[in-house]
Amino acid sequence: MKLTKLLLFGFALFAISSCSNSKTDISELILGEWYNESMIVTIDHGKPEETAFNVPIGSWEEILGIKPILTTYTEDGSYTSVYTDLSGEVSMETSGTWEVKGDSLYLTENDITTAYKFVWMDGKGEFTGFLDWDSDGLPDDLYSGIQIKK
Repeated sequence: MKLTKLLLFGFALFAISSCSNSKTDISELILGEWYNESMIVTIDHGKPEETAFNVPIGSWEEILGIKPILTTYTEDGSYTSVYTDLSGEVSMETSGTWEVKGDSLYLTENDITTAYKFVWMDGKGEFTGFLDWDSDGLPDDLYSGIQIKK
C-alpha cells in the first residue's frame, strides 16, 4: 500500500512538473539565433486559395534574392530580424517583443501581434500562423516556415 501511494505521488509530481515546464521549455528553445530554411504562404482572396510563395529548402536566395533572414530572440523578451542582401549588406532590420503562450510564439511589432504555432523538430522549428501577407487588412493568409536554430 505504501508503495502504491508513493508511486501515485511520484506520477502526480511528474505530471505537475511536466505541465509547469512546458512553457519554459519552449521559451528556452526559442532563445538564440534562427535563420530561415523554407516557407510557404497561402493567400485567401475569398475564392480558392493560392500559394503566393513557395520557397523550398535550398532555394531561399534564388527565389527571394536575399540571404536567409536571421532572427535573434533574447532573454529580455525582445527579438530582432536582420535582412541581408546577397552581397552581405544589411538591407532591413525589424524588431519587437516575443512571448510564449502554450505551444505558440507571439511576436509583437509596431503594436501588431502575430501568433505562430511552434513545433520543435530537433534543431529546427516550424512556425505556422496567419498574416496579412497580401496587405488587404485581414490576417487571413497562412504562413508556414521552417527555421534552423544556430
